[in-house]
Amino acid sequence: MLLRLLVLICGITGIACQKVEQSLKTESNENLNHITYVSNFIKEFHRKLEKDLYPTPEFEAATESDFLTHFTLNDNGTLLGGKNGTDKNGTSLVNCNTQKKLGSMTVELVNSTRLTSLLLPDPNVTNRHMEGQCVVLLFYSKTCPFSCLAAPHFNALPRAFPAIKMAAVNAMLYQSFNTQYGIAGVPTLMLFHNGRPVAKFNGSEYTLKMFAMFIIQFTGMKPVEMMFVSSSDFGGPVPSKLTKERDYILGLAWAVILITLAVGISKSKGWRVLVEAVQNSWREAQAHHEHTE
Repeated sequence: MLLRLLVLICGITGIACQKVEQSLKTESNENLNHITYVSNFIKEFHRKLEKDLYPTPEFEAATESDFLTHFTLNDNGTLLGGKNGTDKNGTSLVNCNTQKKLGSMTVELVNSTRLTSLLLPDPNVTNRHMEGQCVVLLFYSKTCPFSCLAAPHFNALPRAFPAIKMAAVNAMLYQSFNTQYGIAGVPTLMLFHNGRPVAKFNGSEYTLKMFAMFIIQFTGMKPVEMMFVSSSDFGGPVPSKLTKERDYILGLAWAVILITLAVGISKSKGWRVLVEAVQNSWREAQAHHEHTE
């Protein structure tokens, strides 16, 4: 409005108004650009919303920054446990056996004996580029809320990747594997090829999509069907309900701390002075009581 008023004044006074008209056109173009930007933003928002509501098995490869953020590599820039280089695209992959196995449509809860047999290597497979059995192992705890949140998403993975063995082990019951594979916390997801650790998932989002991206990134395998978390996935095999258990090791640790503290205080000079003061006060009170009687 102000610019139009200036144009009117300029027309009346006969002053050259070329600069004013150019400013008016610039303002109109900027308003049009803002409207176009908002319209594109709304369309993109609706497109992303529909994509999240109706997921498809097609996933874009993670960017380099996302890759380094969520997945652990060794010092040479290759996968953990890797020996050779990378493929033509510069991404380290493992060659997984694509044959569908019996019982592969569900997660198997394993103990130490079963896990050892699952990770038993084939001596004929000497590197990750040779076809071998792939196992995705979840270290979890029933008392960890994050493990319970990740459980239904992991339970849904076998339907999308039936050629990969999905297993889960209670990290609190079998702590020797924590030391062996460098497990610092739960939940932790690891990929094994021919019994050897290949990659570790270190992301903070324990979702079906992130787990699938992790598998796709390192194996090159795509989901065989549309992925979704069903109501049955919340029922197991990996428990999704938080369980409160007594930690006897923690109780024993507290007992040792309290006993050590008590022994240290009893041997201190201040404690002896306090005990002597209490004893003297008790004797004086007894003497005063006898004198009164």
